[in-house]
Amino acid sequence: MTSTHNDPLRDLIRSTLDFYARFGWQPLTDDAIRVFEEEVREVTEAAQVGTDKNHIAEEAADVIVTLIGVCQASGVDPEQLISQIYAVIDKNNAKTHETHVYTDGKIRRRFPKTITS
Repeated sequence: MTSTHNDPLRDLIRSTLDFYARFGWQPLTDDAIRVFEEEVREVTEAAQVGTDKNHIAEEAADVIVTLIGVCQASGVDPEQLISQIYAVIDKNNAKTHETHVYTDGKIRRRFPKTITS
């Protein structure tokens, strides 16, 4: 597999799927979730210690790779994942101090969504 170096998101997804194919592994949802949760614990532990930034970054990258595995196991098309990532980027870019506020450790809507029937 060759990297394009101008689309790291697609490169990472392609690399991850190629990695699975090399080992003949088609992730099952439960297995993929278990591995993902293990990696989340590892990045959480590394971040809580906080002394080795490279280790934190390495564990964070493992979380992203295993999340791709969860999506693959769940039948999510890679292009659908990429589309949703860009949708989240657009949503985050649209948030302002007028629309959102930081409270209780999270950025939240200033005014809750109104439900219409």
